[in-house]
Amino acid sequence: MRHLFTAAAAAALALVPVGCGNKGTEGGTPGTDDSFHVSAPARTGSDMAAPAVKQDTATTVELTVKAKPQFSGKKVTLKAEAPAGIRSEFKPESVDLGPGEEKKIQLVVHASKDAAAGETTIKVTGTPEKGGVSTADVKVKVEANNPAGNAKDTFSISFPAHVGTLKTVKREGSETVEVTLKGDSGFTGKKVSLKADHDPKIKVEFKPASVDLGAGEEKKVQMVISPAKDAPTGEQKIRLTGTPEAGTAVSREEKVKVE
Repeated sequence: MRHLFTAAAAAALALVPVGCGNKGTEGGTPGTDDSFHVSAPARTGSDMAAPAVKQDTATTVELTVKAKPQFSGKKVTLKAEAPAGIRSEFKPESVDLGPGEEKKIQLVVHASKDAAAGETTIKVTGTPEKGGVSTADVKVKVEANNPAGNAKDTFSISFPAHVGTLKTVKREGSETVEVTLKGDSGFTGKKVSLKADHDPKIKVEFKPASVDLGAGEEKKVQMVISPAKDAPTGEQKIRLTGTPEAGTAVSREEKVKVE
């Protein structure tokens, strides 16, 4: 474990162990030896095992950029797309990558003090000078910095457990997912309002859009998912955020398959 401190905040950065279990798509010329890929530690591919980053601190994830024997894309530039409240940067921002070479890059993920707690996904893209991009989804879990003695003033969001397959939603159709909100024993946030971030061609609405949630209470909300006729097909992510009247927002991600 290493720690890196910034001059501005002296925030500890936890280094996530290296690994190639979360392998991104092939870039360059996929399916040939003139290709490369970006990969991250296996933990970053799972909601349950995702590395933690506390609010107002940062975590460093070590990524690998690896070329096949005839890769000709030369310089690979990295960028990251993260949800609101999450800032990410690469050190370095690009690498010179020769045939058969492997390079390490640090992805520094910083959660703001009001970032929504819960799992979130950062989309990493590696772009070579020539050829197609490699993309990888890096998951982290934001944890709230609760004041001492107030650790139970929180709430949780959960979805039904998947049994091998994702829920399928057809274009121009709709499906309902039941969402459970549960207040911890000391929760004082009262009313929790819900919103979702998703592809613009997919409509998501909550019934009801907010709930009054007391300490120790559990409430059910119906999340209705309706893809348009031109919505993208395949696996799609929906990021649900619950925001209480007081306290820290909580986020969870759900995946559906659009056909």
